[in-house]
Amino acid sequence: MNISFIGLGKLGLCSAACFAAKGHNVIGVDNNETVIRQLAAGHCPIDETGLPELLEKARPNMHFTMDHAKAVRGSEATLIIVPTPSKADGAFTNEYVEQVLRQLAPALREKQGFHIVNVVSTIMPTSCEIVFRPLLEELTGKICGQDFGLVYNPEFIALGSVIHNFLNPDMVLIGASDVRSGAAIRELYASMVDSSPAYAVMSLTNAEITKLSLNCFVTMKVSFANELAAVCERVPGADVDVVTSAIGADTRVGGKYLKGGLGFGGPCFPRDNLAFQRVAEKGGISVRLSPAVVGINRTVVERLEKAVRDAVPSGGTVALLGLSYKAGTHIVEEAQPVMLAERLLAQGYRVRLHDPKALPGLAATFAGKAELCDDPYAAMAGARCIMLLTDWPQFHDLDWNRAERNAGEDPVLVDCWRQLKGRSFTRFAYAAIGLGPK
Repeated sequence: MNISFIGLGKLGLCSAACFAAKGHNVIGVDNNETVIRQLAAGHCPIDETGLPELLEKARPNMHFTMDHAKAVRGSEATLIIVPTPSKADGAFTNEYVEQVLRQLAPALREKQGFHIVNVVSTIMPTSCEIVFRPLLEELTGKICGQDFGLVYNPEFIALGSVIHNFLNPDMVLIGASDVRSGAAIRELYASMVDSSPAYAVMSLTNAEITKLSLNCFVTMKVSFANELAAVCERVPGADVDVVTSAIGADTRVGGKYLKGGLGFGGPCFPRDNLAFQRVAEKGGISVRLSPAVVGINRTVVERLEKAVRDAVPSGGTVALLGLSYKAGTHIVEEAQPVMLAERLLAQGYRVRLHDPKALPGLAATFAGKAELCDDPYAAMAGARCIMLLTDWPQFHDLDWNRAERNAGEDPVLVDCWRQLKGRSFTRFAYAAIGLGPK
């Protein structure tokens, strides 16, 4: 199939490359001339696991341009993956999606034959029916569902594992204006995925609600596991991993995202909860569960700050290992380790920071405030408290005997994901989220 992608950010470029690697002809469009030039020259402008190798494989089937009309003329379906920033009240804005639709409309108006406009960006419910459909019909003079199709087809991916998630979905969500468009997008995904996902094909509005509510449900599991971890810490001999493993084995629950540790962060989960609350408020409903989930999420940072205060007097040195909101990515948006660092600095602590990928993006934030260390051992040297925050796998394999020898007076090691559970230490007072006292 001939496909065009508008927006070549992390999700857009990875998605486009996945389709091209499976043999589809892909036209990639972006307003950033530098990105287009880099891609045309064979360079990968984005840090994402496996993307450089995938682009190399996909290159024969990929073409890049800034010309939206060329993209429409040369494809049967256009996937729009542009930002939908949150407004002050938490609702998403459609500004960039509408801008793209206006850029596509002239070519869509002149084009002979059926064309599918597929919005992938996360949007507020009713956007497709109340905003996008009327706008396209007005600008093109065509009828949606008859002359062109409108689809809402959001993805469920995590930064750092975008390509794996995209190729191996549990479910492909498709909201469609008409049967023809829904069937075409289903067939398109079936030709690309490596797994055998469920296909949820429904109305545009139901798909918009499904996207937000599914992410909110996942964060509910995260907050439940974190609240459970706090309980386990107070019960002698308790181990949150043992408990959640049993809970997750029940098919009514499932084990994914059911692991006590840090709370959720990143560019999607926090804002999706707020957007869901705005949808409810607009309908005159006061939701209770989503605000509670967000509230529990905030308490994780508070508990970690208290752990430092209990262990180290203000002014002491604290080493924070892991700053990105999850392992495998440099993204620090809504990252709880960064929130913790800011709280500790405000309390007068000397803070050293280390992360395998996130340090360059934090240089301006912490300039003159915290010490950014490329070497984890330098970060830990002389520290009174060491906190393992983001669960980067390489932290497990550090020389912890060396770290222990070089740590400060009466050092405390706080292990948020229990990576070092079961190890013996001679100097470290070891504490872990979700483990009760012995």
